[in-house]
Amino acid sequence: MASKVERTTETIKALAKTPINVRNIAIAAHIDHGKTTLSDNLLSGAGMISEDLAGKQCFMDFDSQEQERGITIYSANVSMVHEVEGKGYLVNLIDTPGHVDFGGDVTRAMRAVDGVVVVVCAVEGAMPQTETVLRQALKERVKPVLFINKVDRLIKELKLTPEQMLERFTKHITYVNNLIKKYAPEEHKEEWQVDVQSGKVAFGSAYKNWAMSVPYMKKSGVSFKDIIEMTENDQEKELAKKAVIHEIILDMVVRHLPSPIDSQKYRIKKIWTGDIESDVGKSMAACDPDGPFVGVVTNVTSDKHAGSISTVRLFSGKIKEGQEVYNVNRKDISRVQQVGVYAGPKRISMGEIPVGNIVAVTGVGSAASGDTICDTEHKDVAPFESIQHAFEPVVTKSIEVKNIKDLPKLIDILKQRSKEDPTIRISISED
Repeated sequence: MASKVERTTETIKALAKTPINVRNIAIAAHIDHGKTTLSDNLLSGAGMISEDLAGKQCFMDFDSQEQERGITIYSANVSMVHEVEGKGYLVNLIDTPGHVDFGGDVTRAMRAVDGVVVVVCAVEGAMPQTETVLRQALKERVKPVLFINKVDRLIKELKLTPEQMLERFTKHITYVNNLIKKYAPEEHKEEWQVDVQSGKVAFGSAYKNWAMSVPYMKKSGVSFKDIIEMTENDQEKELAKKAVIHEIILDMVVRHLPSPIDSQKYRIKKIWTGDIESDVGKSMAACDPDGPFVGVVTNVTSDKHAGSISTVRLFSGKIKEGQEVYNVNRKDISRVQQVGVYAGPKRISMGEIPVGNIVAVTGVGSAASGDTICDTEHKDVAPFESIQHAFEPVVTKSIEVKNIKDLPKLIDILKQRSKEDPTIRISISED
């Protein structure tokens, strides 16, 4: 009998082949508004971490510095399966940093995804970094939905009446919609507005493992009054069973955020510099699995066992192990060693993955974040628009070695860091 991991892997492989059932999403917000805590809940719902640890484990913060500081520093990826009305969907999730110092990771993550869950704290409301991440998303033609988090604090700490809470929700939603009107492309300014009635807005407490939306209220019979009473009476564990957070958020994602088939129709003409009427352009706009292979490297990390691991968003064709790929920016050819999907700090080997997915690739060692890669038969393909970071370096640091023998090693490490994070600029003085 197959284990749960084997069953999940087989399900992911099957769903990855049908782009209409794929959702590539990021979770983005101001620092400490609850992104990683929300990610924990989604992973718990997918059976990837314990229900008891959801909201506390910070599974997506797998770097030691992130766990130590309690903040997200690097974008972390994970693929999970969610079912809506008996139909399976593959959700490729990226948890992004909220701290302004690590904004480069947010910018690169937005190139990989088609939709974003913007998290806003119910108490603080939208903050400067909320506007920054939303602006970055809209610039990349990434569609938003809204989750208002930490609602339990409005009830327990601020002791607001239902009317006052509604007033606060309206204020947060209006602010986000004004930002969408300001930064969204003209054709999406109205269509991408978020509202409560349609279910494009959810609210809840990621830390207490519950959420709610108007469509779910109608479906479940749980009222706003029930939520307030259960929170006041310390019945949040019971509430979490009635208002299941991962169901509400992922239902919102599946229903209101686009599949790659829908998003690439309008995203490609904005983020790719080539001729949209060319064979490659038409293949990408149509999200064609049988077209020429074209993808963008959105992140590069180092692994002591696997070496350099590139996160690649596939915009056309397929990528498979053993395939030769051409780096349009570096003008070199390399051979793909492994292809897989992410599960936080681990990777699930897939062998071959088609268009519309976010994948982990080893073997393309020269690649840096932002590079365009393609099959060797289409070396003349135009590169994607360079990823424009919203931030300039603000700190300068001089480093020198105590022993001259260590200089080559230091240079290699610094070059690797600049590949991983293009916002780091390195210059070597020969003086």
